[in-house]
Amino acid sequence: MIIEKYFGIDCEIAQRLINETANMPHEKSGDNGFQNTKVFLFDEYAVLKMQNINVRNVATPDVDLKHLEKLSATLMSLRAKDVNVIPILAFQSDNGNGYIIQPRAKGAELYDRDSINDKAYVLARVKLLADTPQKHFDKFIADAIEIIDAGIIVDFAGKDNFFYHDEIGFQFVDLNAHDDFEYGISETKPKGRQNVLYGSFLPCYYDALPKCRNSVVKILPEMTGGERVNLIAHNRAIFSKCRAALRTNGITEEAIYDMISQEWFIPQKSELGLI
Repeated sequence: MIIEKYFGIDCEIAQRLINETANMPHEKSGDNGFQNTKVFLFDEYAVLKMQNINVRNVATPDVDLKHLEKLSATLMSLRAKDVNVIPILAFQSDNGNGYIIQPRAKGAELYDRDSINDKAYVLARVKLLADTPQKHFDKFIADAIEIIDAGIIVDFAGKDNFFYHDEIGFQFVDLNAHDDFEYGISETKPKGRQNVLYGSFLPCYYDALPKCRNSVVKILPEMTGGERVNLIAHNRAIFSKCRAALRTNGITEEAIYDMISQEWFIPQKSELGLI
């Protein structure tokens, strides 16, 4: 069954972009266990070639893609409210395999997963983020709360699900699934101010992805004393701004303390001088 929908792009432009991907290498790829995705980048657009586009975060496929259509409309609505989401402009599916077209995010990944073992990259990235205005951190938390309250899952597991641009601030990508409540398989609707705590310190440098858990212990021995001092100082500055952003957005200091005191919270917090 072929399904195609267009929300913010002319169908001829969308088809031209899709056709051009046949003769170009993909820039990124990902696999979450049930979907394989290849990302093709153009000046203004990103084209995602996906297997099992009709499977979201539930076992039952979204055969008619009504949930993806609803998700696309919600993202466009959030974008109109100045929430820094990367919306879906169009999607095509042929029996579950197809394409999603989006605007290309500005700036660069919060941390590129292919570079987090490179100490020069890490030191440059933490300095940039430490110098980021507090208002960008405040908006990062405010936007995350709005997205979660809209019934969309924010995947805090990968730091490359977020981009940073010095004028726009933090942008949310990979917003491709509703929470279980929206699918009718849970009676509990997630609340933004409760769920945002999990990923609120994401701009800090630490291992977030299971397959990258060893990057911190690999990179620290390579650093000189001065480099480690700089890493810790910049990381602490980022940590402080994240914490302030939570308070600005109505999260109590008690809730923040309860989270950061948990054993699971940033396993490398001692090595990185966060606490």
